[in-house]
Amino acid sequence: STTSNFINNRTMRTETMNQSPPHHSKTLFEKNGVSLVATILSSSSTSDDDDHDGIILTLYLHRHTEKNVINPTMISLLVQALHVIDTHPLLSHTNNKSLIITGIDHDDLKICKFFGNGLDLEWMMKASNNQSNTNGGAAAAAAVSAATKNENPTSRMIEMFNSQVLAKILTLPFRTVAAINGHCIGAGLFLALACDYRFMRTERGYIQWPEARLGMRLTKGFAELSKDKISDYAVLREGLLTAKRYTSREALAAGIIDGEYPLEELYSAAFRFAVEGLPETSDNPLEYFDPKAYTEMKMEIWCTSYRALKFG
Repeated sequence: STTSNFINNRTMRTETMNQSPPHHSKTLFEKNGVSLVATILSSSSTSDDDDHDGIILTLYLHRHTEKNVINPTMISLLVQALHVIDTHPLLSHTNNKSLIITGIDHDDLKICKFFGNGLDLEWMMKASNNQSNTNGGAAAAAAVSAATKNENPTSRMIEMFNSQVLAKILTLPFRTVAAINGHCIGAGLFLALACDYRFMRTERGYIQWPEARLGMRLTKGFAELSKDKISDYAVLREGLLTAKRYTSREALAAGIIDGEYPLEELYSAAFRFAVEGLPETSDNPLEYFDPKAYTEMKMEIWCTSYRALKFG
């Protein structure tokens, strides 16, 4: 593992470092625009990774040229990163951790326009051999319709995204936070909904279920996840049936997100909240924390969506 420079920016120095114990970071996974960075908190002067006060994981989505769309490449990268979370020695020996998922690029905030721009419609149309005279929306709708009936390669892509990514994140045995740095649409929204909490940037970017606008239907997993995570029926009806674009203020008022911050403060806020959720060293520690029981609790809370995502 190499030392990461992701958090050594001016915002992090002035915001996060004043809010947490001294720490250092390591990149545990980095490939094709997706990386997993472990920030190791420690109140001691040693840099011993086994002697720490918690680990904040950050899953960075930096496939900016593709707008972080969900396609087989992105899914494979996410699965690999999640596997590292399960198996890396630094992480497997501690329960005291949290996860942030974000598209923020600390080196260049200007390119952070997308958290996730939905399914890769271009890939879906090509995979479905549907490049006739129909327009992009109609072709994409046909691809999703076929996918829900297991009729084309898109179905395998969505099944893998649901069962190996969304179901996994939904039931991770620690706090998960989506730091939504820009547009959060369709499958990008479902990735955020799989997290326990959602913070969003102000001023730019919106949240949207785009299916009604594109003439698509929802897969069962996407529908059940939306119903489990959006408690207000009126919001669910509006979001799904009108394809409304929610600003951060509107999303907060609707209960879709839990907080809104300027982009320069978004990661710091998510980081502080992740630290507050560490089961062993937070101000409200969980004395007898059991990660297996914690995962099972999440499975029970979101039973319907978990089953739909995991088993179809």
